[in-house]
Amino acid sequence: MSTTVIDVCGLACPEPLLAFSEAVKKGDVTEVEIRFDCAFARENLSRLAASLGWAVASLTEAREYTVMNLTKSA
Repeated sequence: MSTTVIDVCGLACPEPLLAFSEAVKKGDVTEVEIRFDCAFARENLSRLAASLGWAVASLTEAREYTVMNLTKSA
C-alpha cells in the first residue's frame, strides 16, 4: 500500500484537482492525503475522486487549511 502526500496550499482551483489526478495516474497509489486552502477544492475533489473510483476516508479542517484523505475503492 502506498500513500502519496500532496500539499497545494496557496494554489487555486483547478491546481488541487490536477495534482490529485496526476498522483492517481500512478498505479501503485492506493491512498492520497491532500492539504489545500482553496475554498472550492473540497467539493471539487470529492466529486473528482468519486468519478475516478476513490472515496473520502477523512476530512480535517484547520484554520488555515483542510486535509482530505482519499482511498482507492476496491
